Amino acid sequence: NLGEKIGVGKLPFSTPMKESIETNFPKAKKNADLVSTVAEKLEKHGYGPNSLVATFLCADEVNRVLEDDFKKVYNDNFSMGGLAGFPFGGKTAFGAMASHIPDGGSCLVVFGPHVGVDSTGKVGTVERRGRANGGACCGSAVAASGYVSGVHSGETSKYGPPETAIDAQQNFVGTMLLPYAEHLEKASDKMVDLPYALYDAQKKMVDEIVTTGAGSVADGKVAVHGGVQVNTPEGESDYFLPLSFEVYNNSGELVEDMSDAIDCGALPAGVAQKVAAKKVEEPVEA
Repeated sequence: NLGEKIGVGKLPFSTPMKESIETNFPKAKKNADLVSTVAEKLEKHGYGPNSLVATFLCADEVNRVLEDDFKKVYNDNFSMGGLAGFPFGGKTAFGAMASHIPDGGSCLVVFGPHVGVDSTGKVGTVERRGRANGGACCGSAVAASGYVSGVHSGETSKYGPPETAIDAQQNFVGTMLLPYAEHLEKASDKMVDLPYALYDAQKKMVDEIVTTGAGSVADGKVAVHGGVQVNTPEGESDYFLPLSFEVYNNSGELVEDMSDAIDCGALPAGVAQKVAAKKVEEPVEA
């Protein structure tokens, strides 16, 4: 039973945390429920044990939980992400991943930023394993938001190109967040709107990587599932707010937008959402 295998319905969380998640990230789902639903919806496109899950997720250890949950269905994970969840592996990592897909199989790409919600319901922090007090989550995102705020107010100069590679990723995260500076400064809770802004910036990049790199997939499909990870204290279930769910063929053409099928959420007003014209094929036979 797939539900028993991945733990559907287990790990309830405390009321303040639950209320915060329901208010700030409506339609967020427990990891186990999300994985079960995604796997079920992809069955008609031929997904199964011969498929591979690949992730553009942050390096933070709290994000390995979602990868492990998807591995219970698809066995292996190919990691392509970096700080704040940006797709730093790019087309090169995607092409390498495609060559690792089992014969006759397809891949599921999962991407997005992450945000913590602690036991009191505070967004942007979480009590990590072995630590009594909360810490920034996502630390890279919080640091980037501070940089963006400083640039917006004129107190900080914009980054130039990184002179060394030792912190190039953080330089990039801050630069990609700059277009959202005004919205974030006006937000009633910057820590709530921050992951939505990061998701929007990342989706534009992931769309291009997938549509231009899909030819590397031999004969399968590429499902792309994006959203916001919600990390919770140890002993509680993590959550994921789905914001997009699409299936492409290996020509980079959209086969089916399945966002409604898994009840995806939406970006808040003020965060631009890219709408690109895509060629739609006839639905693939189940």
